Amino acid sequence: MDAEDINYKNLRRIQQLEKNSPLPTKIDSNFYQNLSSYLKTLEKMTEKEENQQKIKLIKEELQNTKKIADNIYELREKKIVQSALSTVRGGKPDLKNLIEPEKKLFDTLVDHIIASRKTIFEKESKEIKEDTVKPKEEKEEEKTNDNPIVRVTEDIPEFVGTDMKTYSLRKEDVLSLSKEMSELLLKRNVVKQIK
Repeated sequence: MDAEDINYKNLRRIQQLEKNSPLPTKIDSNFYQNLSSYLKTLEKMTEKEENQQKIKLIKEELQNTKKIADNIYELREKKIVQSALSTVRGGKPDLKNLIEPEKKLFDTLVDHIIASRKTIFEKESKEIKEDTVKPKEEKEEEKTNDNPIVRVTEDIPEFVGTDMKTYSLRKEDVLSLSKEMSELLLKRNVVKQIK
């Protein structure tokens, strides 16, 4: 399709073919350049034309042509993205009708998807590895209990602690309590802090 062949009617035909085909349809290798030239021609016509009625018609054609051109590109773009995903996942999509700028887009997408997968999986793998290979001291530090350890010096009647649990403590019991509870019991002289 040469620049002279690009018109509203032909673009509508290409649009319908793209809508009805799961694969990119065959278009001229210079399709986008010819389309761009056609749009520029319409713009120049509006500048040169003096008849307001004709200007209005040309502007409508220009606007409608841009919409169809965008739709054609978006339909093809979607197929290119799907083909790139298929390729990365091991498929062999039919790319024979892609023209040069579309092939570049396809190759770039495939490269980015592969690089992204590699980065994500290497990062996940590294994080898992770092988590499982932590030094023993580090793992023990994570488990350390900051609560004081106390020894009960006399029997304490049943009570509800600051953590809303019920306690029944006997003389010589050794346990870890929250700082708040330990401080209260230390003030009452019923426990001694061991650690």
